[in-house]
Amino acid sequence: MSSPNALMRRGIVPPLLHGFLDYPLAAVLIVLPLVLDFDNGAAKWIAFGLGIGAAVLAVATAWQTSIVHVIPPILHGYTDIGVTVALIVLPFIVGFSHHTTALVFYLAVGAAGLAATLATRWPTMGEEHGMAMRMAA
Repeated sequence: MSSPNALMRRGIVPPLLHGFLDYPLAAVLIVLPLVLDFDNGAAKWIAFGLGIGAAVLAVATAWQTSIVHVIPPILHGYTDIGVTVALIVLPFIVGFSHHTTALVFYLAVGAAGLAATLATRWPTMGEEHGMAMRMAA
């Protein structure tokens, strides 16, 4: 097992809990930018697009809380890391860091998502099917 994968297996949050948390995260990314008063249209639509991506990950990851089991959980984890880091740096790159509501939203959601992702104990390839088999037995 490579060292990045070994690091991903050391978390304290069970995959089941992370799977449940994916759905509210997607809802927050989709709904709150439309409800909050973002002064910048790009901030609203970037978060909306990331929320749609988060919903696809939540529905398609191969673990107990998903509907379609096509994305390996470890790939989900690496994608979560990339997206949450992007949420933290996007206000500064795209140029809406002076819009307080959008900045706080992006930093808070990005930091919370990154913490949850790094704290998750990610199953490796094959383990997610073993979990489903044990639950069925």
